[in-house]
Amino acid sequence: MKIVVGVSPDDSGADAVALGAVLARLLDASIVLAYVHPPTVDYPSMGHVDAEWAAFLKERGDATLDRAMAQLDEEWRITDAERVLIANSSVSRGLRAVGEASDASITVVGPDSAAHDGRVALGSIAHSLLHGGSSAVAVAPEGYRETAPDHLERLVVGFRDTSESRAVLQAVADIAAGRSVSVQLLTAVLRTTRIVGARVGRDPERAVMDSLAARERQAQDEVLSTAASSWHGEVVVGDTAEVAMARFGWRDSDLFVMGSSRFGALRRVLLSDTSHKLLRASTVPAIVLPRETDDLAWGETE
Repeated sequence: MKIVVGVSPDDSGADAVALGAVLARLLDASIVLAYVHPPTVDYPSMGHVDAEWAAFLKERGDATLDRAMAQLDEEWRITDAERVLIANSSVSRGLRAVGEASDASITVVGPDSAAHDGRVALGSIAHSLLHGGSSAVAVAPEGYRETAPDHLERLVVGFRDTSESRAVLQAVADIAAGRSVSVQLLTAVLRTTRIVGARVGRDPERAVMDSLAARERQAQDEVLSTAASSWHGEVVVGDTAEVAMARFGWRDSDLFVMGSSRFGALRRVLLSDTSHKLLRASTVPAIVLPRETDDLAWGETE
């Protein structure tokens, strides 16, 4: 298995490298470091500006890849990563091209460069990859380089009682069966609209939310009844994704695993509205798997 890590000359790139290393350890995978730079003009200028610009882009790309390689070596003892320097007007398209050429199963990117709150902040690159890509997409939270564990210890699966969620669970089971990781099912019940009016108290609203939460717990219990003893489940309720996610006991050694929307194309990644909200509220790295594809077996070792 190969993991493409999109690197950049900033803290976001360092966070992506850390997540790529953590996933490589978990999945016994190899890493492809990719730096995407703007394309240069294909004709010479009288002042040789084109040649100078091309040289600058290559120098900056090589320096960024050198730093990423050094980070892998010094912090993760990984010395055999590949490195790719590619020109493309779109970073996301460039990363997809590298992924397809290397037959990678996962593409890793860092948080938006403006992030500052320790969450998974989706920038334009992540947004593009999460809407139509053929490989799984992993996004690091802001500051992950400083908090990344030596090894992931728990896979937290965003669960709904759907065939797509069950396919994700099967992929997660493949990982957990051969590794020292536990599995936690997590279902977030969000209040989509308030039903409290001027003459209606909160009791009816609480009854509705309690009923929804109970239904989700029952669905979890059905799955857990046939799962390993190291599997557990929890349902969190909140007015917003941020409130609901904050009510779960996250650990630095967690990976949040999500499946694509059932409305998306087969063998492609597509986030539903709720999943998008949960992803943005996550304080741990998250990975979104494509829908109904053999790549869901990304937990299998070679």
